[in-house]
Amino acid sequence: MKILHTSDWHLGKKLFKVSRLPEQRHFLTWLEETLVSRKIDLLVVSGDIFDTPHPPHDALEVYYNFLARLGELNIPALVVAGNHDSGRFLQAPHAFLRAKGIQVAGRFPEAIEFNVHDHVFTLKEKNRLWHFHLLPFFRSHEVLEYVQKRELISATEFPRLMLEMPEQLIETGIVDALNRCIENETQNDGYEVRRALVAHHLFGGFSLTGSEQSVTISGLDGLPTNMWGLPYDDLLLGHIHKTQVLREQKPRAIYPGSPICFRFNEKREKKVSLLIWDDQGQRQEFLSVPEFRPVLSVELKHENFAEQLPQILALEKSSTELSGLLEVRLQVDGAPVGLADQVREILNNDQHNWELLSLQIEGANRHLSDESKEQAHALANLSGGSGNLEELFKLFYKKRYPTQDDVPATLLEDFKSLVQGLERE
Repeated sequence: MKILHTSDWHLGKKLFKVSRLPEQRHFLTWLEETLVSRKIDLLVVSGDIFDTPHPPHDALEVYYNFLARLGELNIPALVVAGNHDSGRFLQAPHAFLRAKGIQVAGRFPEAIEFNVHDHVFTLKEKNRLWHFHLLPFFRSHEVLEYVQKRELISATEFPRLMLEMPEQLIETGIVDALNRCIENETQNDGYEVRRALVAHHLFGGFSLTGSEQSVTISGLDGLPTNMWGLPYDDLLLGHIHKTQVLREQKPRAIYPGSPICFRFNEKREKKVSLLIWDDQGQRQEFLSVPEFRPVLSVELKHENFAEQLPQILALEKSSTELSGLLEVRLQVDGAPVGLADQVREILNNDQHNWELLSLQIEGANRHLSDESKEQAHALANLSGGSGNLEELFKLFYKKRYPTQDDVPATLLEDFKSLVQGLERE
């Protein structure tokens, strides 16, 4: 049995104003080829399919075209909703998708009418059974309502625990729902059983990349990797964009991470996780995802950046058909003008395929007094928009260079570019 595990596609996400959909298309093409070449028995996607509950049409088209290909290839898939997804939206076409072997869990299990087919999936191979339990991202009110309807806590105790120990109520609901998944598994007698939880949440001692969004709206800062002693062999997790194994012993807990970079400071090597269960035992490995579009951040000093930047780009030259996305951070003294134009000129004259998304000029305010810095910071917080910030900058320039009549056009253009970059973040 071979299970390929991935998560956090964030279809439709942008880096500044640049859509990541082109490289996401490349990733899904590579994923399809890998599923076929590796003879994968099941694909698991642990949430954040889209970057928003209301994804753009082109992202929807990419997603459903990929699912259609899985149906044609007869490769089953499990999908759970993440905190960026709309669970109802993902789950709406489940009747059509299930006919193609694709099971989607968008919401926390129902308290009264528990549908085993929505949250339990079983694969059989020889004398072995794989049971997968699906736990999509949940909000606290969903679990608390579940606890009330299931009458897991007495009506008199519930209000007190809501005030004093709400986390305990949420844990009670999760454990009960997962125990119901175990109780509703198909007959296990005579089979070697392996059990996995597919979930989208924070677990254990995770490590962030910085591009993840908080999920504390669930009411829990994190779930324990021991899963309260429930009999899981593997936790197939989503939400964290950095590839990592949280726990080696049973249950083994794995975040495969996002397949592409979503920030300039994010580690570029991306992976998917492969679980294998055969006559030689159970093992796990990571498969490296190709870099379909380079994402590069360089930090240079003003006095020598014109020589160093082309050299760095030459070393980073990629054979990908998509242009690389570039951030340049320049350390400067004083207030040099025309830096943005100089950087663009280097890129235009260079044969390497890079697109400048962010130019950050650092150190230009080091000559300001502490009092001036505080005043500028306060005014910036009150300004409310880039237009007022531009006027603030003109006032600052006039104070700093009283003999000058106006801010040089190139310097003003650099300032506008910086403000727009901050607003996009």
